[in-house]
Amino acid sequence: MALAHMLASVHADVHALTVDHGLRPESASEALQVSGWLAGLPNITHSILKWHGAKPDHGIQQSARDARYALMSQYCRDHGITHLAIAHHRDDQVETFFMRLTRGSGVDGLASMRAMQPYDDALTLWRPLLATAGHDDLVAWCRDHDIPWVEDPTNDSPKYTRNRLRAALHNEGLDARRIATTARRMERASDALRVLSDRLLQKALIEKNDDAWTLDLNHLRAEPFELAVRVLRTCIDSLGPESDYGARYDRVENLCTALLDASSPNAMTLGGCVVRVNPKKATLSVMAESRQNVGKSLPLQANGL
Repeated sequence: MALAHMLASVHADVHALTVDHGLRPESASEALQVSGWLAGLPNITHSILKWHGAKPDHGIQQSARDARYALMSQYCRDHGITHLAIAHHRDDQVETFFMRLTRGSGVDGLASMRAMQPYDDALTLWRPLLATAGHDDLVAWCRDHDIPWVEDPTNDSPKYTRNRLRAALHNEGLDARRIATTARRMERASDALRVLSDRLLQKALIEKNDDAWTLDLNHLRAEPFELAVRVLRTCIDSLGPESDYGARYDRVENLCTALLDASSPNAMTLGGCVVRVNPKKATLSVMAESRQNVGKSLPLQANGL
């Protein structure tokens, strides 16, 4: 509600979307209530998007998130909208940072959410509140402008990791602004590493076609290990099956360690690709793992490694 009010005050044509996941009996009436509230604001067209069908017994939050973004992105495509504004705020960023920290994430993961993030070729996610406002700031905005809002009751349930972490951070009195600043610095570091790894990829690339890339092994060995890992992950994610998250970073690290240090020809599979090293020729090849390619050019044991 706060974000809708902010955007409507500076944009002449705002589409506000409410997703009714159908997970609580009162969700439909709440969506209609929001529709009534937004009707009192200028420049806003409001739509309710419903998640139909059976709901999973496990992983409900992730499934709901996937369904929510699918519904909203489809709406944007249907209406020629290129930017989807989301009300993620500073407290959300802090929680995301610590959730990823507990999972052992590297620089990219600790960069957390980005203010501008491509969703697909046609849509960009925009988080204008990420660095400037927390939950209490948005509540204050609503109160100052006499705007009603709904607090999602599931945000207080200890059933979910994010909620337990939120409570722990609150009890420890951690400074959200400082942690959000750390996340922004991680984002800058991530961007810098991406630029450097892209340069290394272009430098090391010997041959490239639709289903296989060959790299100069000596170039990869001569640069910091982190850059070599990123180059290898880019190759795997580019040639392997489409995935929301790409190859797991720790597995790429292990694969890179094994192959860069290999003294004899070796091949391993990861992320729908076969990665083969030939120390004598000083080459590292990444090939899409299709039956035709594997049978034609790779040892049979490659699939089992």
